[in-house]
Amino acid sequence: MPGQTSNWFYILCAACLITGFNLNAFAAEEAESEQSAAAEETDQQTYRLSYQFEKGEFVKYQVHDRSVYTTRKNEIAETVRNESQQWRHYRVVSVDENNEATLELMIDRVRMMAQFDDSSPTLFDSANPDLQPAKMQSIMDSINVPLCRMRVNNRGELVHVQGLQANTDTKNDPAINFLVVFPDREITIGDTWNQTLEVEVPVTDSLKEKVKLIRKYTLKGVEGDVATIHVSTALATLMRDPAVQTRLMQMTPSGSIAFDMKRGVMLSRQQNVNDQVVGAFGSGTLVKAQSHRVEKLIEQKDPVAEAEKVSQK
Repeated sequence: MPGQTSNWFYILCAACLITGFNLNAFAAEEAESEQSAAAEETDQQTYRLSYQFEKGEFVKYQVHDRSVYTTRKNEIAETVRNESQQWRHYRVVSVDENNEATLELMIDRVRMMAQFDDSSPTLFDSANPDLQPAKMQSIMDSINVPLCRMRVNNRGELVHVQGLQANTDTKNDPAINFLVVFPDREITIGDTWNQTLEVEVPVTDSLKEKVKLIRKYTLKGVEGDVATIHVSTALATLMRDPAVQTRLMQMTPSGSIAFDMKRGVMLSRQQNVNDQVVGAFGSGTLVKAQSHRVEKLIEQKDPVAEAEKVSQK
């Protein structure tokens, strides 16, 4: 089992860079809508959720991740702790007559900490050459360079994605679309809508299996211009193999989203995972995963003016 945990250490360190909902997968996205009983009230106020994109705009976020993974065999337990801070942004490259925008994603800086049991933590900071250990050096290839360009409509639905990294396969990858996908109709408080994801999960070193996930959104409330949305993710495919289930734990988070309807931008997103799999690596084994992720908009006085200054440097 120590070999298993060692592998997890490197996998988890790399996973801290993945945006939105995690795992390297491909998916066919569709935004499916369903109306709750509350929507039957015709006198309720209705809302239409949509993004507003302006050419040249930079939209910046700070992301803070904490995770703890514990692998247990009878009375022996091993724990991997990870913490990361990520500063990232997307640039609105263009907006066409159909309100479809091309967004370019870039990670500006990453700070990470990884610790195995009570050993000394491994630290990484893309802005500090003294904190860039060799085993994490490959992360620098993804810092301050455009990662991809994605074309989306004003509901956040992915239309097309173009990878900008030579060794990155971005085809139909659900993790690429970091936007919340909104329904194509007006909704009231209490309404729900779904997003279906089909992802590939490694079963063995050479075999992968397709798995369906259902992401459910609920409009919980509106205060002023800010909508509060609850999100939960459930596994729609029956998966009996406990070892494969451990790879799915991070794909079923729940949390909340704050969206500014007037400005058409996400203000914050929180995601939590608290799950465990019994018998993951045989009799008497258990894997437990706990994680907390907070993503917040970095407010700017004039994003377009700031973008113009950057382009002149």
